[in-house]
Amino acid sequence: MSWFRVLGWGFVLALLITPAIAMRFSEEVQWTAFDFVVAAVLLGGTGLLIELGVRMSTHLAYRVGMTIAIINCLLIIWLNLAVGIIGNEENPANSMYLSVIGLVAVGSVFLRGKANAMSWLMIATAIVQLSISIAAVLLEIPADLQPAFFLNSAFAILWVIAAGLFKAASERYDGEKPTTQRHS
Repeated sequence: MSWFRVLGWGFVLALLITPAIAMRFSEEVQWTAFDFVVAAVLLGGTGLLIELGVRMSTHLAYRVGMTIAIINCLLIIWLNLAVGIIGNEENPANSMYLSVIGLVAVGSVFLRGKANAMSWLMIATAIVQLSISIAAVLLEIPADLQPAFFLNSAFAILWVIAAGLFKAASERYDGEKPTTQRHS
């Protein structure tokens, strides 16, 4: 087992243990058993998806791009469940973020993780992410949209970084298939 895997799964365990410890010292942290189950499923699922994603290519840029994309999905889900991105977690406008997660999930499977195609998928995802802010304004959603604009921009930047990494990986590999290059 590589030290990356040990470090990654150790980090997941630390994240799960942290609220349990915090509950002993602060009344502000109040997690239920359901909260721990949801966190375990989200973090464990993220870890498994990262494990699967990094096995799709030996190219470091591909692996990092895949990891960024997966963690970006986790953060969007976690923020929506915890506090919401648009208004609070109960604001129905937050359901628009399902389109971002769905696009990445369905697109990745449909494109079979091919690096060049994943690059374009990440660009499309960044556009959808930013479009949510525009939709919130057009729909006149009653919430302070400044934090949503900031978060959507930050997520879009991460999608674009992932796109660049996939593009770099596609120049040498597309998945695990080396491209043929002529040498003169």
